[in-house]
Amino acid sequence: MTLPTPVLDDRSFQDIVDACKRMIPRFTPEWTDHNVSDPGVALIELFAWMTEILLYRMNQVPTRNYIKFLEMIGVRLEPPRPARTEVLFRLIAPQNASVVIAAGTEVATLRTSTQQAIIFATEQPLEITVPSLAYVLVSRDEMKYDDYAPVLHNPMLRVPIFEDPPRPGNGFYLGYHGNLAAHTLRLTLRCQTEGIGVDPKNPPLAWEYYDGALQTWRRVRLESDGTGGLNRDGEVVLHIPMTSRPREFDRRRATWIRCRVTETTGNQQPYSTSPRILGVSTVSIGGSVMAMHSERISQEPLGRSDGTPGQTFTLSAHPLLPRRPGETLEVETETPGVFEAWQEVQSFAASEADDPHFTCDSVSGQITLGPLVRLPGGEEKRYGRIPQQGRALRFTSYRIGGGTIGNVGRNTLTELKSSIPYVAWITNPEPAVGGAEAETLDAALVRGPSILLSSPRAVTAADYERLAAEATPDVARARCSYARQPDDGLAGSVRLVIVPRMSTIDGPVPPEQLALSDHVRTAVQDYLDERRMITVRMVLEAPVYVPVSVQLEVYARPRSDQGQLQSAVERALYRFLHPTVGGPDGTGWPFERPLFLSDIYGVVQAIPDVEHIGLVRLVQIDGNGQEQPVTNDSLSLPPGALLCSATHRVIVR
Repeated sequence: MTLPTPVLDDRSFQDIVDACKRMIPRFTPEWTDHNVSDPGVALIELFAWMTEILLYRMNQVPTRNYIKFLEMIGVRLEPPRPARTEVLFRLIAPQNASVVIAAGTEVATLRTSTQQAIIFATEQPLEITVPSLAYVLVSRDEMKYDDYAPVLHNPMLRVPIFEDPPRPGNGFYLGYHGNLAAHTLRLTLRCQTEGIGVDPKNPPLAWEYYDGALQTWRRVRLESDGTGGLNRDGEVVLHIPMTSRPREFDRRRATWIRCRVTETTGNQQPYSTSPRILGVSTVSIGGSVMAMHSERISQEPLGRSDGTPGQTFTLSAHPLLPRRPGETLEVETETPGVFEAWQEVQSFAASEADDPHFTCDSVSGQITLGPLVRLPGGEEKRYGRIPQQGRALRFTSYRIGGGTIGNVGRNTLTELKSSIPYVAWITNPEPAVGGAEAETLDAALVRGPSILLSSPRAVTAADYERLAAEATPDVARARCSYARQPDDGLAGSVRLVIVPRMSTIDGPVPPEQLALSDHVRTAVQDYLDERRMITVRMVLEAPVYVPVSVQLEVYARPRSDQGQLQSAVERALYRFLHPTVGGPDGTGWPFERPLFLSDIYGVVQAIPDVEHIGLVRLVQIDGNGQEQPVTNDSLSLPPGALLCSATHRVIVR
């Protein structure tokens, strides 16, 4: 948006005259004739006129000139950023064929008498496929895998799936044809009913999937487990994250999920004997896809051209989100009713007289056509084509949205704007985050000098970090370093670590939010390829995340609500140990900074109703999901690593 010009003194001629007349009774009460015919009033108006001339000249400097200079170098107000979240679609019943939910499907919050519905739109199509179980394996040590399918075909064998008794690390693996990322699966398990020693409501089991982005096993979101820890017939509902990828195990390539025995914690009871599974069947009952706070407006007429240069047209709704392919201005050709697509540009500096170019201000929604400039020699030059008089203009489609209003809470996106076959209901399991208001004028004035001091090219490490954040709003942080290790094959290259924006703040961040998605990687790569030196080899990667769990005892003040205090402590810990909003200054946990016990004491002790703190333990979670207690007073991070929260355990006494 063009920078708004402030008025340093907005008093008009009449304002000055009225102010002087109001002071007459105070200083000269004997002056009672205030009509315009009075000579004194004539003198007031004369000096008011002269003062207005001075105010006009004063309003030209200095802030006004500064703002106009920023406009000349291309500074514009940044549009608002839209919030994003994951939307879960649940089917009425399992289907025999794939169900496709188109990109751009609109979902919304519930409209109330005091608030309009907030609309989100899915960013890519979602295909909910029919799962096909290909392999069933068991492993005792994650080194050797045995085929368990013959046992399912002959239930009379009654072969246990784990060692007898089971040990931590024993696993039961299910491999499926194709890619089941973002699917909701319902597993129907037929188990041999027997007493196996565990608490059916809290068995030492972990359902996991293979994360292709982080190259490790991660926990799936377990909605329900009706088997009581594989102790009876029942159903298990799993939400497979978006970062799931097919992988080869024991020369068998498939999308894998596994059920693994874990170490017992707290009051958990271990297995006394191994469960036995007699049958497995799997169906898809839903899927999830990322959605953005946006609403689409299609085929909006803008009016007709008057044939003059520099015409402007304003869209009916704004602010606009960045335009996608196909979202552009169309101008009527010589054939009535036939339109030609024009190209959006940042400026007309490189436009020729016949180029079909236009600019679009995302904040104000103003569309500008090419100007006509008179050169110093007197000749006139056109920058961009001028539509002939009477030609109609229209905008194919555009999306509006953004702002903090889009940061809705979890389970609030429950309305479909249009019905979809086979879909029963929708929701968002996590709150939407990332929405921010448009840039203010004061912020733009501060940003102006940094643009002059910085290079539009990627040369220094600071340039790479700044340009990576400019490439897409989905980048929260970036860190650039020069790779010097000759043994990793990247020596001499620029290593750029990207931290994506994350919607989860008050809980463990799901692995699909930690991973560097393909569209973010592509956006940053393409943006920097246009600005880096051609001889520089650039490597984009996600940080090495170190999950940590805090286990502590908190003693509450008398007459305080222990449940609310526990929630407050957990929320503070999740926010403090967060890659994008955590750390001592709230801008994200610093790279490679250790975590000290004193940090935990400081965060928790600042919470109201905390009397004092008891035992505090730090537990690091390794790549296999195993807990490794921290024996020192601090947790050190390897080079390039970033801290994130695992599940914290808070006991309030």
